[in-house]
Amino acid sequence: MPVETSPTDAPPGAAPSSRAMMILMVPLMLVLFISNLDQTIVATALPSIGKDLNDLSGSSWIVTAYLLTSAVTTLIFGKLGDMYGRKKIFQFSIAVFLIGSLLCGMAGNLTLLIFFRALQGIGGGGLNSLVMAITGDLVPARQRAKYQAVTGMVATLALIAGPLLGGLFSDALSWRWIFFINLPIGVIAFLAVGARLHLPRPKSTTGRVDILGGLLATVFTTAVLLFTTWGGNDHPWTSGIILGLIALSVISLIVYILVERRAAEPITPLHLFRSSIFNLASAQFLIATLVLFVGMLYVPMFLQTVQHKSAFTAGLFVIPLLVGLVAAAMISGPFITKTGRYKIYPVVGSVLTGVSMWFLSLADQDTGALGLIVPLLFAGAGIGFFVQVALLAGQNAVDYKDLGVATGALNFFKSLGGAFGGALFGAILASSLASTTPSVAHSVDAFQTVFFWTVPFMALAFVLSLAMKEKPLSEEMMQVAEGKVDVPEY
Repeated sequence: MPVETSPTDAPPGAAPSSRAMMILMVPLMLVLFISNLDQTIVATALPSIGKDLNDLSGSSWIVTAYLLTSAVTTLIFGKLGDMYGRKKIFQFSIAVFLIGSLLCGMAGNLTLLIFFRALQGIGGGGLNSLVMAITGDLVPARQRAKYQAVTGMVATLALIAGPLLGGLFSDALSWRWIFFINLPIGVIAFLAVGARLHLPRPKSTTGRVDILGGLLATVFTTAVLLFTTWGGNDHPWTSGIILGLIALSVISLIVYILVERRAAEPITPLHLFRSSIFNLASAQFLIATLVLFVGMLYVPMFLQTVQHKSAFTAGLFVIPLLVGLVAAAMISGPFITKTGRYKIYPVVGSVLTGVSMWFLSLADQDTGALGLIVPLLFAGAGIGFFVQVALLAGQNAVDYKDLGVATGALNFFKSLGGAFGGALFGAILASSLASTTPSVAHSVDAFQTVFFWTVPFMALAFVLSLAMKEKPLSEEMMQVAEGKVDVPEY
């Protein structure tokens, strides 16, 4: 039986005592909180940041840059932790995240802020996955469910608190405190991890990290984001820079596929995409997250720009969206594990979200609070059905030995959806605002256009949901869904 005075006193292979585990969980939860907080805390502050730095149209890239780099490093840092020890890589991730946070808070223009957010995302990408992996190192599989429930609660709390804290800091202090708040929390966690966390040494350092694949994936997605957002707005479609970005997208994709085919341990194994179910689940995950980030980013901006709400008040309206998402995922999960059936949920979810976003596209300067809260709540619920099923169906489509890497790939597409949502709809908003004379009515039209263009995406998601075959859940996946078995690490 492990001694309770220190986690490091436990016999090799034994789990820390409950008291010792809670001591270890505090810094892990602090890190998990700030890494999830930074996905949403910027949303309500974008108008304040854009106004202060004299560039509102490009402010969505503050979110996009973070999502883009964190999507890639989530997979890479997970592998580095396997090879060189999770504690070292975890502390490195915290340090990069904090340096990025400090530089973001000091940025003097939008270009520097976007660059530093990308740096922050490099560190942030490793934090979530490494917290889960470290918890798996410390706790036997049969006890992990209760700790995973705690991590899920902390992540959800951070996502909901983000818009509120972002608005509060923008109104009462400065948007720069959105980033400075990470420093004391992160430093405490860094020191606590260094002093208290002791993990088994990695068995081998002979594995290979697909860094080239990660870099190529970043180049490809960045090039696609740039030419889709700049084309027809900042630069003509026939301009040299747009044609060059299109060429770079095609070339980097071809090279990426060739590299992944030959990589010993590819970042996204190509054999996963032989399954049509996995392909459709990946597309659904991307589309659902894309629409989610449109709501999270542009509803607060609409409220501040059109209805002249404070940043804090605007942040309150993101809560129904997130509450609907969490509630739908919690409701559908037990039904799926009980019946083994899941196809109906994305079908219903696409209709629910599409109709809700259409109602949202009718909002104007006179729309009351209830007229926004109700469609946001149902839009979140529809997205919650998607998120729950896309992950489960994608995992169920592959062999159990590929479950870890499939989960990593699905989360990669989820992050890309958020990045595309922020960038693409930011371009739609900028184009709509630039094409008309500035006024309240024209601002309303611009935001209505943004919300309306989510509807075709949900129509596509509806078609994909109908096309997806419902493969019966395997016994392993039933146990994963019920929390009895963990997803293998990647």
